[in-house]
This record gives sequence, structure tokens and C-alpha cells, in this order.
Amino acid sequence: MQKYSDYRTEDFLHDNDFIAWLSRPDKKSDEFWNRIIKEYPDKKANIEEARLIFRLLYGREETMGVSESVALWQKIRRKTAFSRRDLFIRTIKYAAVLILVFFSGGLCYYFYQTQGVHETSFEIAEAGQVYEDKEAKIILSDGSEVSLEPRVSQITYSANGKQLIVNNDTVVQASNSRPEQMNRIIIPYGKKSMIVLSDGTKVWLNAGSQLVYPSMFKAKVRQVMLIGEAYFDVAKDPEHPFQVKTSDVNVEVHGTKFDVLAYPEDKEIQAVLEEGHVSLRYTGKNLLSRDRIYDMQPNQMIVLKKESGDARSQIVDVSKYVAWKSGMLEIETEDLIRVIKQVERYYNIRIKLADPMIGGYKISGKLDLKNEPEDVLNIIGLTVPIDWQKNSNGEFVVFKK
Repeated sequence: MQKYSDYRTEDFLHDNDFIAWLSRPDKKSDEFWNRIIKEYPDKKANIEEARLIFRLLYGREETMGVSESVALWQKIRRKTAFSRRDLFIRTIKYAAVLILVFFSGGLCYYFYQTQGVHETSFEIAEAGQVYEDKEAKIILSDGSEVSLEPRVSQITYSANGKQLIVNNDTVVQASNSRPEQMNRIIIPYGKKSMIVLSDGTKVWLNAGSQLVYPSMFKAKVRQVMLIGEAYFDVAKDPEHPFQVKTSDVNVEVHGTKFDVLAYPEDKEIQAVLEEGHVSLRYTGKNLLSRDRIYDMQPNQMIVLKKESGDARSQIVDVSKYVAWKSGMLEIETEDLIRVIKQVERYYNIRIKLADPMIGGYKISGKLDLKNEPEDVLNIIGLTVPIDWQKNSNGEFVVFKK
């Protein structure tokens, strides 16, 4: 908490925890920030100012009115003990933000109705990150749901997006008035799916992943949104570039094959390019973050930190990073903790490390995930000095041998 004693309004807008609180408040975060205000009462005005700016920039239809915004702004300004020079600079800096209030209703409606993928759909997907539900399903644009029964499912859309074949069953999608009918597929831990989009693009979704996409692409940019991990084999269409959006990175492509790993709980995003050319555009969640663009070449892997946008790059054997499509996990000098996390997701199980230091063991080799999880843990135990036991609640505990 000590760091907040010197925070200015801009610093709060750069703070990921602060932005997460404003984006998805809950009881725990409310209590935390109330403690901050109580401990540093002189920062209350800065926090209120930052909250207002966030609301003005990211408000939807429920955004406060112009008169209410101006009144609140003036109230904050009276409470904030800035010098005249600071007040002038800040007023100039945020004047454009206030102007946005007059246009937010119309512009937001236009933007979210004309873009290839609606931002609200992505927010819904992020809010639905509850993977304990073992049911894989597609949520169609009319709200109806289609269950995906097998552990590995396949979905194919018709060219006009009106029909989809789910395994061997044909589903007719009801039309609505939206320019693009948005669908969402949810693949919980322990399952996988392959989907052929209406343009012919093939997408393999790994366990614990979601994809938001239109049943038929009508916008100039073919755009989908991803939570989790997916491998894309993008159909070539130079006139309509393809874009994969995650919470922190946009992947911009034409026709190519690549893998993106972007689970919400991970601190890094990983992209591996097998064929073609893609660009990673880091957007970040901080209001004042600047975009960063990383161009990728075949056989290149980029690992990007969500917090800062910093990235490291290396040439890799791509097959090792996409082997999960066929139920294999190939590892080369990987931390055990990362391998354990992948095994957890694949089987929808919980694995606890009795000693956190175990997670630092380096492991290399090949794991056949078509076997039972007990077999996989036994094989890992042949590589590093660990053993395991299974508790009565189904949780696995890994400890030093």
C-alpha cells in the first residue's frame, strides 16, 4: 500500500489493480480501495478524478449525463489542492475527455454496431470465465445454446453462416437485425474443439478457452476475440484482413498459421508463428498505455508481459508448441509449474505443489495427454525427482521424492 502515498491521478490510471477494480468491482477490491482512501485521505480526490476519467472514456449507454459529469468534475476540482499551474495543465490535458461526454452515446452506439466484433461480447466472455462448468457449448446470437457433448468436438459453418454442423448434427441459426450475428463457443477445462468459420478459417480451441466470432464475416476486417489458447489456420483473403483480439494484444494477419496463448490468469501472452506473417499490437489495459507493435516471422515465438508490454523473442521448433492439437505436449527446458498448469487445464484437474520450489524444476520431453493424468504424472516423475498422491477430494498433490 505504501506506493499509493505518492500517486497522482495519472499514476492511478496506470495501475492495473485500480483499472481492474473499476472494470470489474467486487467485494474484495472494494474493501481494498476503501482501505487505501482511509489510510491516505489526501488521495481521495485523485482517486475520484481518475474514476471520472475512466467513466468518461469507457462508459456505455448508462454513462452519466453531461450536467452530472460537469458537476462532479467541478466538485473534484474544488477538493483537489493543485497549484494554478498544475490546474491549468490538467484542465488542458483532460478537456478533450470532457468533450467525449457529449458524443459518447452516439459514437459508442455507432462504433459497437459497425465493428466486426462487439466489445460488449468480449466483456461478456471475460465475465463468463467460470470453467468449473464441464459443459462445452455454443451460445448463438439469439441466446440459444448448442451443447457439445464429446470431449473433442468439431463445428463447421456454412459460407452464409446460417447453418452449422456440430459433429454430425445440423443447426439452423435464427437471423436478427444486427449487421453481424455474434456467436460464442465455450470450451471448459478437460475438452477441446475445432471450428471451421464461414470464411474457411480453421480454429482449434484448447481447454479452458472461449472464442467470440460472427457466424458470417461482413465487415472489412474479419475479427474474432479469444480468451485462452487457440491455433489458427486463416483462410487467405487480401481484401479482408483477419484479426484476433485478446484482452491485451491484437494479432493482425492475412493468411497464415499461428498459435496464441492468452489465458486471463497468466501474466504473459505467447504467440508462435508457423507460416506467413503476423503483427502483434500490444494495447494494454492502462488508459495512458502506448501501443507497441511486434512483427513476427515463421518459426518465431514472442512472449509478451501483460503488465508492461515488454517482449522477448526466439526461434523455436513450432511443432512443440502446437502438438496439443493432437493430444501431445512437447516440452523443452520448461519450468515444471508451467507444465503442471497445462496438465491441469487439459484434464480439468487440480494439482497442488507441496513445496513451491518444486515448480522451478526444468523438464524436457514428450507427454501423451491421451493417457490418464496419473500416467502423465508418473512420466514426469521419471524426469524430475517428484512423486504424487491423490486426495479424497480428487486433488493431486506433488511433492519431492
